[in-house]
Amino acid sequence: MAMETGAKVVYAKNCKSYLNNLAYKLFEKDYFGFLIYAKDYVERIVDEIESSISIKQHKTAPVRFKKYGSHYITIKTTKRTTWYVFFFHKKDIYFVNFITNNHVSAHYIRGLR
Repeated sequence: MAMETGAKVVYAKNCKSYLNNLAYKLFEKDYFGFLIYAKDYVERIVDEIESSISIKQHKTAPVRFKKYGSHYITIKTTKRTTWYVFFFHKKDIYFVNFITNNHVSAHYIRGLR
């Protein structure tokens, strides 16, 4: 999947920090046996965001999440894990402001697809 011509993904400072620390957290919590696998997993999430944000269906963010973005996309990484990427979109720029998954925010995102 290729991003539309000229489209650009920009990450909020908090998202960059979250993604930079995610692999270490996943490794520390024993989701991955080796840090390199956790880093690969996070890299795949970022690659999926950047390659598909401009072509996936943009869903309207629920009221609770509007402060993070007007829209969101979902990324399914495993049978049990779905990532929710909240962003603002203007012209050819996608500003990713918040990333969470169904394990962390399940009580808030139940019912989102």
